[in-house]
Amino acid sequence: MNQSPSKPARIFTTRKTPRGGEILRFARQLRGYTQAESAASYGIEERTLRRWENREFDPKWNDVISLVEDVYLLDILEVIGKINHDDTHND
Repeated sequence: MNQSPSKPARIFTTRKTPRGGEILRFARQLRGYTQAESAASYGIEERTLRRWENREFDPKWNDVISLVEDVYLLDILEVIGKINHDDTHND
């Protein structure tokens, strides 16, 4: 008899790290900013922010962190935690 051993129960669940654009959109909407307001505050074109949020281009992490912490005045780790929390409650 060739039986494979049963898999152990998972104790911890792994969560994906949200992409930069997802973090930016979530933080912006949390603060109630428009894309135009956000882009102007950070000194980029609105089109650039829109492309980041729509996953046409991936923003650099330093841009994600700067926008979230310096423009939206939020903690990046708290934002990621809220995104993951919302994802687990929407499944």
